[in-house]
Amino acid sequence: MAPSTLVLHVGIHKTASTYIQHRLKRNQPFLRQHGLLYPKKRRDHLRLVKALRQGNFRPWGNLLERAERKGCQPLVSAEILSLVLAEPSRSAPGGTVLTDLLRFLAARGVELELVAFLRDQPAYLNSRYTQLIKRFYFASSFERYVAHTMRVGGGSACDFEELFGEALASPQVRCSFLPFRSGDGDPCERLLQAVGLSSCAGLQPLDQRANAQPGWQAVWIAQRLARLLRDLHPQAWRSPICKRRIREALERLAQEQGWQAEPFQGLNEPLLVRLEERYGASNERFAQRVWGCSWRELFPRPVPQPSPQAPRDRAERRALLAVAERLLAEGLGGASPG
Repeated sequence: MAPSTLVLHVGIHKTASTYIQHRLKRNQPFLRQHGLLYPKKRRDHLRLVKALRQGNFRPWGNLLERAERKGCQPLVSAEILSLVLAEPSRSAPGGTVLTDLLRFLAARGVELELVAFLRDQPAYLNSRYTQLIKRFYFASSFERYVAHTMRVGGGSACDFEELFGEALASPQVRCSFLPFRSGDGDPCERLLQAVGLSSCAGLQPLDQRANAQPGWQAVWIAQRLARLLRDLHPQAWRSPICKRRIREALERLAQEQGWQAEPFQGLNEPLLVRLEERYGASNERFAQRVWGCSWRELFPRPVPQPSPQAPRDRAERRALLAVAERLLAEGLGGASPG
């Protein structure tokens, strides 16, 4: 790293970011020993992101000053930054949030380092969908969700040329893009090595259960519950507390029933072809520019193996419908049906 560098771990979503953040939080002394200042509380990172979106750089200035006093480089981790940095600037017409951040850092002689884990879009969108549908962010099918993302991007944007092109073109930014694949080693250690640590010996492990996918049965129930909440219980649909109550109960049930053994997989061959038509050329240019190889050398073409999209027989349907009704009743609690 340069003598004065701000390090941002920017995700993307569904690349073990929560695991990385918890492990970094646990290893404060190790990070300090190696010259990194990591805000301990998750809300501190999110406050920085919120301030960045608003064009308020005072919290960032405070972080830089604190790091300088301690002789450290600040390290901030928030996967939503992969999207935020590409958002339009509030103060510079035609610019982006990254433009604003670079201007702020340049005035202080600070360079920027971005670290991002990247996934092939089919795997990313499948995983992101299961996360969002179980949190009742929408009531869409997987195919409609993918079509919307390919068309407008939004909260699941994954055209990496569009997201990171400005950073790659800026001499003020050092970029480390790490392929996110099974078998590539611990992601937290890979991140730290990417920002200059020669060894992670002494980094304490994290005893944390993996954020397992809930399985296709849980996804089917979540899809049904999302439609019921949206259409019949608008007050509950607008209530984060109600949604969280239902989601947590569904996750517990999925674990008890072992539904994770049959993961949700919405990808089929026609949808894969559409994804390749949308992202293939961009992926290839990005891979050649960043890694000097073909995208498919790092991410081989998947073989679609769709999971069941609905209960397989009447008995299974009755059982899952009963579960959905019970979860809805318990989740609504005393809430008004709207």
